[in-house]
Amino acid sequence: MENNKKVVEDNQLHEVSSDEIKYNTETPAEIQKNGDSEINKEEKMSNQNYFNIEQEKEVKKNNFVRSSISTVEDGSDRRSKTSYVKKIKDSAEALEHALAQLGHFDLYQKYALFLLCIPNLFSAMYSLNYVFVADQIPFRCLIEECEGEESHFNDSTIQDLLPEDRCRRYDLVSPDQLGCVRENYRNTTAPCTSFVYENMDTIYAEFGLACNEWQRTLVGTVRNAALPFALILTGYLSDGWGRRTAFCIFSAFAGALGIVKSFAPNYQAYLAMEFFEAALGYGFNSAAYVMMVELARPSLRAAFACATGVGYGIGGVLFALIASRVRYWRDLLRTIHTPALLLPVYWFLLDESVRWLHASRRTDRAVTAIRRIARWNKIKLDDDLLKAVGDKNDVEEVKSERNPWLSLIKSRVLMLRFVACAWCWVSASFVYYGLTINSVTLSGNKYNNFALNMAMEIVASLLIMMALERFGRKRSIFVAFLLCGISCVTPYFASRTGVTFFFVGKLAITFAFNSLYVFTAELFPTSARSSALAAVSLVGRVGSVLAPQTPLLSVTMQAVLYGASSALAALVVLAVPETRRVPLPQHVRGAETLRAPGSDLDIPTDHCTRL
Repeated sequence: MENNKKVVEDNQLHEVSSDEIKYNTETPAEIQKNGDSEINKEEKMSNQNYFNIEQEKEVKKNNFVRSSISTVEDGSDRRSKTSYVKKIKDSAEALEHALAQLGHFDLYQKYALFLLCIPNLFSAMYSLNYVFVADQIPFRCLIEECEGEESHFNDSTIQDLLPEDRCRRYDLVSPDQLGCVRENYRNTTAPCTSFVYENMDTIYAEFGLACNEWQRTLVGTVRNAALPFALILTGYLSDGWGRRTAFCIFSAFAGALGIVKSFAPNYQAYLAMEFFEAALGYGFNSAAYVMMVELARPSLRAAFACATGVGYGIGGVLFALIASRVRYWRDLLRTIHTPALLLPVYWFLLDESVRWLHASRRTDRAVTAIRRIARWNKIKLDDDLLKAVGDKNDVEEVKSERNPWLSLIKSRVLMLRFVACAWCWVSASFVYYGLTINSVTLSGNKYNNFALNMAMEIVASLLIMMALERFGRKRSIFVAFLLCGISCVTPYFASRTGVTFFFVGKLAITFAFNSLYVFTAELFPTSARSSALAAVSLVGRVGSVLAPQTPLLSVTMQAVLYGASSALAALVVLAVPETRRVPLPQHVRGAETLRAPGSDLDIPTDHCTRL
């Protein structure tokens, strides 16, 4: 008992005030000067050295005061834990401490990451399926006087009767004249009234869109026009009803409406279903991404974002493989949309985002979710710490942030940050989709080309994992935008290396585009994170809408636009704060004062034990 009593007294000497938990901004000299009296006092009370030399070096390096709390096997460790919790100033800080104790990348984090990467597979398929569903099919005019209903596209007997313009046919010398020979036709032409297609695999052939290219390209335009509605709806439901709820609702819509779209009887019905499927089903991937970001430790956010990019790239490659085997568009849509009907079971497989529960004042549910994660990872947390998490000290602040849009508008700092992010998104989407459109001009098998193009997503994601955490978000995205701008302009001065620079530019803009997801999510508070991410993505759609029009411009003008927009985005990135290893801000006040300490949040872990 005397030894236990001595340990308790020693633990009390380790106690630090709540102010010491904050980052220390004093110089090493000031730390030494102010600490002399305290050290002398400790030497008088005990001959033991409580902080060894390595710990002191770590404190000075990170400007963060560690709290070294020991535990004992009898009832005295309860007193030590209680003293530790008393130093926590509010519920938000208690939440950060609790989340830090749940493990770095333990069983639950791996389990959740795996489940949340699966939606990215479907997101790639749903976003890009019109590339094959509305693909152009070779066609020619139907020569009624020479062919019947069982006509064939490659009928050699009528090849001489077809002019170079596939949308026109030669006029007959006389309507009563029979015989399918060239002498019976004039050199003048008239528009075709019917067409023969090589196959009926796409809506281009089945709905008779030959010689009406605007109708074929309108499919992609309608989908992009629906995304603003999807993003607004996603932000509202995700921030208001919860990330998990929004995910389950949108994934159900994505699967059901995609299947309904496959039964479209005509072109107009297909366009309508394309709009509704995108507007009501697109948001499941955004909700899953926000859940993933809010689950990850600061040092793992880049790795988690990388995992989503890899999932998206794999989904694109798988879609190319599926499309090469399932050619008929109705069967293709049913094949890729049916699995989405299983995604709502995530309601039973995953917990709601702890950060969202806490920010929305559902602190009891937040504590329950934390306990469940702790059981998964075999970690025992102090009950007093969890009680502090459940304390609603921030009720008034949260009330003022119930309207996420209003909280952003009122903050000048966050509004300027929003504008900077929005421009980066516009530039990234404009260049990304512009280069993607130009990639289809490459010769070869269209399915292989598409798979190769999507494989660039995987390469870029692996680079993100290595770069964002090592060099930081700002520096990595800045270099990517700058490299893309140079690559877009260089081929026109060195044409022999044009193909190489094309893929370098595509890789760089993919890196920047994917990195913006994690960077943007870290720049805004939990109370408005999903809405802010949806809003900047919404504005970024301006770039994806403009990109399909760039082929109408000259090659030189395209190079100037791609290069200039990328370079300007690189400069804009420098205006926002670095977020590497910074805890996600819960509210507006924390988001306005973001700063990077240079290392992950260093929180004492002695008061939790492994089971």
